[in-house]
Amino acid sequence: MSFTAFLAARALAQDAPLPPPPPPPPSQEEIDQLLREAEAEAGQPAPPPPPPRGGANLLNPGITAFGDVVGQVGLGPDGLAPGSTMYLRSAEIELRADVDPFAKAGAVIAFEQEAPDLAGGPGEGFEVGPEEAYIDLVALPARLSLRAGKFKLPFGTVNRTHPHDLPWIDVPPSIEILGEEGLNDTGASVGWLLPLGPAALTLTAGAFSGEAFDEDNLRANIAALGRAELFVGAGSVDIALGGSAYGDPATGDDPLAGVDLTFKWRGSTRQSVVLVGEAFRDAAGALAGYGAIQVQPARMIYVGFREDVGDELVHNLYLSYYTSEFLRVRVGGGFAPSSGTGTALAQLTFVWGAHPVEPWWVNR
Repeated sequence: MSFTAFLAARALAQDAPLPPPPPPPPSQEEIDQLLREAEAEAGQPAPPPPPPRGGANLLNPGITAFGDVVGQVGLGPDGLAPGSTMYLRSAEIELRADVDPFAKAGAVIAFEQEAPDLAGGPGEGFEVGPEEAYIDLVALPARLSLRAGKFKLPFGTVNRTHPHDLPWIDVPPSIEILGEEGLNDTGASVGWLLPLGPAALTLTAGAFSGEAFDEDNLRANIAALGRAELFVGAGSVDIALGGSAYGDPATGDDPLAGVDLTFKWRGSTRQSVVLVGEAFRDAAGALAGYGAIQVQPARMIYVGFREDVGDELVHNLYLSYYTSEFLRVRVGGGFAPSSGTGTALAQLTFVWGAHPVEPWWVNR
């Protein structure tokens, strides 16, 4: 007689209810999800979900495609700007996979088009290339992590984010202090996580090719990056405060420097508030920055305001509507009081594959 049958016979003999069956053990997918949530609470960016287990896709990477269509209308003292039009800003293919139990890899192939000049003139057409291609070592001791390859440098907040994932249609003009498209370089960075009770401190150091400082490759050079970021979480509130520096010691110039602050409150899946701001200083001492707020009044609606500070003050307002995680419509624009010029913008972003559109890391 089996043990279960014995228990049943004993319970019937004693006129007692059967003991409840033991709970089933957690699946591997549930364990992976709990680990990702724990890493996120500790202040680490949660890694992507693992690839499907078993079947024909076991050895294939997760593939995602992004489309980003933008329309722009320029208005000024002379009326409608000649560069008012629609264009495909980018089409991207993203690949992610576990290389082995100790490493993960990612790559982004981008087809990008510069925004047409509102003053008119011919467009620049598409540029095609690997925007990112890197590997993450995830099993290093002493809470260390390492990323090597070509990737968006961990400098500030917006620089690490692809334009279609931002809470605004356009990229803040202050980012141009870091370069025409921000800092995206080839090299390696090492991060160290230091838990501090309800907080966590991450320290990052990296060495890169320094192409931003020597685009013509006229000399041997290497650029150094340093970043410190403090994360604090308390209930529905998360706060991150960071400082970054990036420069080429061979030039003798002051490094690019920046400070950033992000505040997030998530009352529920239908309500959230995000405050974010950054300030930058270039090697010549020029300053620029922005401050923004985004409010979520309903499950699929986000309203945002951004103030740009630099060569001129610009007020920006945006409204985002998600028909689903994979399709977003956004309208907005900016106005510069000093020049009396304004821009109206519209955006359609669609995703198919393994990675949905992210509403600025809130209630995703």
